[in-house]
Amino acid sequence: MSATDYLMVLPVPHFRVGRCRVAVESAFAEHLRMMRRKIGDAGDRMVVASPSMRTEAYESRKQGLSIIDEEKGTISFCTLYSEDAIHSPLDKIRHLYPVMRTVYAISKQSFCIHSGLSWSVWLPFEFASILFGTVLGRRTVFVVDIDYRNSAFMSYKIGDWSWKSYVLCKFIYDNVRSLQLRIAARYCSLVMLKGRKMVADFGVGRPNVKYILDASHSANNVIDAELLEKKVKDIRDRSQPVRLTYFGRLTAYKGIDRCLRAVATAKNSGANVQLDIIGGGEQLDALRRLTTECHADSYVRFHGSLLFNQEFFRLLYQYHLLLAAPLREDTPRSALDAMAAGIPYLAFDTYYYRELLESGAGRTVPWPDVNAMAQAIVDLERNREELVSMVERSVEYALANTQEIWLERRLTWTLPEGAR
Repeated sequence: MSATDYLMVLPVPHFRVGRCRVAVESAFAEHLRMMRRKIGDAGDRMVVASPSMRTEAYESRKQGLSIIDEEKGTISFCTLYSEDAIHSPLDKIRHLYPVMRTVYAISKQSFCIHSGLSWSVWLPFEFASILFGTVLGRRTVFVVDIDYRNSAFMSYKIGDWSWKSYVLCKFIYDNVRSLQLRIAARYCSLVMLKGRKMVADFGVGRPNVKYILDASHSANNVIDAELLEKKVKDIRDRSQPVRLTYFGRLTAYKGIDRCLRAVATAKNSGANVQLDIIGGGEQLDALRRLTTECHADSYVRFHGSLLFNQEFFRLLYQYHLLLAAPLREDTPRSALDAMAAGIPYLAFDTYYYRELLESGAGRTVPWPDVNAMAQAIVDLERNREELVSMVERSVEYALANTQEIWLERRLTWTLPEGAR
């Protein structure tokens, strides 16, 4: 059988809702559709091999998931294992052989294997696909979208991890991940790293190692001139509040509780602000309780999960500043989506938000200082011309870094000349 598939082996879970109908996170679905169009005739199919989402997770998240119909397009899904069956490292070990057998079989059918770091040492199916692809002589694409190297210390520092967990991760697991990166940099056709420091540390002198900016927004999502003018006018009107937002998963490591406390502190200091929290997750009930405890119900609103589409961006256009308080290293795709909607960001000083300061559309405060974030909110609410300048720069940066621009660049690196 000839190798005609473009294979993506990813940890991003999917959920099969019918024989040929698969639910995935909506932004990921849009990315897959656009990527499939860009690949064109270079491959017969795009195959996504990943775990099946836990049933409980699907039920809680399905409002924000999109359906991909395998019969209507050339995107298909291969289930490597069910997350419902994984409860311990021993379960992962039991699944190791059948998963590896499946990954090898689909790698043989593929002309290009696209994957990344394996975070699990017990079931490293992502990196295994890269090794299989290298041995089979296929093109291999290795992507890392987060600089993980400081996360262990951050988790220990805020008390989430014990000293033992920190040492184990820092000196064993992180070294295993770094070894994967060094092997990939030497043997893969293409390595794409999100972060210039990672490129400098792992790719010096290697032309196959590239810096990427992992944008999800499209050109048509970017706020138009008329709506941008209205936004600027609203910000300058001091009788109106500065409208703050967080959007994304409501999960503990995102630090949304820190954002909420910072807004409450800023409000109590006289700042004219309000906060809208968009998304769903296991922290929703706790965040609602915290809102009440902070006496913030009058100026903090919650929205459910929304599909990643133009309606979502139309909602974003009304906001003035994005808040982000990650408790460990995180990848700020939401910051780029926000910029497309004319929303600059205020964030804890983690690696990626610090690097995005080049846009002129952000400000960072020391990690994880809630009071510093509150003071920055007060400052920006009082100095609204500075906020206007950040808004305008956010749109410029978003236009220069659309998903179309970066995907075209990535596929030019990925596929041999004349293959598309």
